[in-house]
Amino acid sequence: MLLAFIAATSAKAQEKTPADSTKNNSDDVEVVISPKKGQDSTIVKVAGMKIIVLNDTEKETNTVIVDGEVIVSDTNEKGDKKGKGDNVSHWAGIRIGVNGYTNGDKGLPLVGSDQNLELDYGRSVSWDLNLFEKDFRLYKQHVELVTGLGMHFANYTFTSKYVTLNNTSPFTYNTDSTVNLSKNKLKATYITAPLMLGFSTNKDEDKAFRLAFGGQVSWRINSRLKQEYTSGGETYKPRVRSDYNLTPFLFHAIASVGYGPVNIYANYGLNPLFQSNQTANELMPFDVGLQLMF
Repeated sequence: MLLAFIAATSAKAQEKTPADSTKNNSDDVEVVISPKKGQDSTIVKVAGMKIIVLNDTEKETNTVIVDGEVIVSDTNEKGDKKGKGDNVSHWAGIRIGVNGYTNGDKGLPLVGSDQNLELDYGRSVSWDLNLFEKDFRLYKQHVELVTGLGMHFANYTFTSKYVTLNNTSPFTYNTDSTVNLSKNKLKATYITAPLMLGFSTNKDEDKAFRLAFGGQVSWRINSRLKQEYTSGGETYKPRVRSDYNLTPFLFHAIASVGYGPVNIYANYGLNPLFQSNQTANELMPFDVGLQLMF
């Protein structure tokens, strides 16, 4: 089902034209929670798509709808239900946060040629869709080993309006002061899988204070440079799909803490975002934000 969801969302993203993207302000992320009787609905508008996640607590079903089309419909089997009084969720849900990178133990700001990769953190918004979670009880409902599958959508928006990143090894940069880039960002999509130790104070998820920490592996499946500028009265929106020397597999130390339907999470990379010798310093990725639990 995860592969079907990836293929369908990718296809729908490609169907969106640049003009439609501009009209709908596709870079904005909007999350609306609309609880109904016996059903929780989470609506996410991002990248020109409208994603609805329906969690029916009475029928024990989870459904994902993208632009009106049902992509994933999952009915829990008997004996694997996650209803009230069962395990507390630590992974499944939607995350919205800020992503970036540091100079390893040197922290911020970036130095040397890496300054060309300086980020606008107000626009470097990441989000995650963690659809599947599997818990293994270690002590009643209070201590669990947690794993699952999800998707991470990274968005690194550069501060520079005149510098273009070239996909060379190592990186080179084009500087053109005559072109003012209104958008200049590197986007990447990953499939993610965690392995965490989770703790909760109550078997009722709505009343539980929870804490989880562990590790996460991320596999990059797509990346592209997205820009926009105006020249001679015409608007240009180049999109260049390439790997940009991004590391294929990332490993993170992860932690989350929360109560009821909300979590605060933080991830820090254990290996560089870009492959070796591509940047002046090893840039270690991180992201931090809020999670709405399924």
